[in-house]
Amino acid sequence: MSSVSIKIDHPKGKIRYPDNFPNKEEADQYRYGFTLYKDVIVQWNRDRDERIFKWYDSLPEKLRNHIMIVQKHEDKIYLVLDKEMKIKDIGTTWDVEGEVWKLAEDELRVKGRGVAY
Repeated sequence: MSSVSIKIDHPKGKIRYPDNFPNKEEADQYRYGFTLYKDVIVQWNRDRDERIFKWYDSLPEKLRNHIMIVQKHEDKIYLVLDKEMKIKDIGTTWDVEGEVWKLAEDELRVKGRGVAY
């Protein structure tokens, strides 16, 4: 499939697909799709692990308010935020039904600013 750029009017600001998306599957994301959940775009991979909803709901509100896009791939969480936040304020691991999910720090992005600090 040819590369297509789509501008999305997200409630937390304009974003562009695929430029602002993690895409850790390194595959055609049109194949796996997206879900809009409480103003957050959940980018799916082949596993479509719906525990991501419980994980999101368990986060502190101060973090949930700034997440624009999330993708879970293997045991890693990839986030795109609408503002810069310190990693220590976000957290780096979560226990999700007995499985440890880790923040992929090298892929924590802030819309329009690259990687957070």
